[in-house]
Amino acid sequence: MLMLIGIWAGLVGLLVAAGQVVIHSGALTDFDHHATRAVVNARTPALNSVMKAMTWLGSWVALLVTAVVIAVLVIGRRLPVLAAVVAVFAWAGEAGGVAIGKAAVGRERPPRAIWLVHAHGWSFPSGHSAVACLAFSVLALCAATLARNRAASILGWVTAGLAVAATAFSRVELGVHWTTDVIASVVFVASWLTAIAISLGGCLRPPEPLADQVSSPEPRPHPDEVLCASAERPRPGGQLSPNVMPRPKGAAMLAGQSSL
Repeated sequence: MLMLIGIWAGLVGLLVAAGQVVIHSGALTDFDHHATRAVVNARTPALNSVMKAMTWLGSWVALLVTAVVIAVLVIGRRLPVLAAVVAVFAWAGEAGGVAIGKAAVGRERPPRAIWLVHAHGWSFPSGHSAVACLAFSVLALCAATLARNRAASILGWVTAGLAVAATAFSRVELGVHWTTDVIASVVFVASWLTAIAISLGGCLRPPEPLADQVSSPEPRPHPDEVLCASAERPRPGGQLSPNVMPRPKGAAMLAGQSSL
C-alpha cells in the first residue's frame, strides 16, 4: 500500500504539472478554443438531449451502481472482500487527485454563455470524466475476472471505453469543460487503476469453489499389490514377512516352462 500511495502522489504531481503546462501554453489553449468552437457549432437539439443523458454516466449514479455490483459479488463470494477495499481505495485516489488538481491549477471553465448544464468549481481536470473512467473500468474488470470466455471480456472493455468516451465528449459538448480537461482526467485515472491492477491484481481473483479445492481421491491399489508390498516389507532383523515364502529359483523356472 505504501508503494501505491507513492505512485498516487507521483501521478497527482504529474496531473498538476500537466495543468500548469496547459494553462500557460498558447498552442494548447488555442486547441481547446478551436475544439470547443467546433463542437458547439455542431450542436443539434437531439445531440444536446443525448449528451445531457450521457453526462450522468460520470455522476454519483455511476459510483452507486458500481458499489452495488461489487457488494453483490462480494456477498455472493464471486469476489474476495479485498476487492471491495481496493475499490474504495481506488475511488479515494481518484477523488483526491481530482480535488487537488482543481485547487492547484485553478483553470476557468469555458464561457458561461455556452453552458447547457449547471457546473461548479474549476475546470481542470474533469470530475465527471474521472468518475466515468473509474466506474466503468472497475465494472469491466469485474466482468473480465468472472467471464468464462475471452469474447465476453473484450465486450466488457469495449463497452467501458465507449462509455468513458461518451461521457468525456458530453462535457465538452455541453460547454462546461475544455478538451484537455477531459483528456487529463482519463489519463490520470487510467494510470492510477493500472498501477493498482499491477500491484494487487493477483489478490483480486475470485475464491475457488469448495468443490474445486477438494482434490479427487487417489486410486486404491490393487489387492495383489497390497499383498506383494506387505510380503516384501522386511521384518525386524532383515527377514521377509512369513505370509509369503520366497520360491526357489529352480521352482520358478520349472513353473515358467510348464506354463508353456
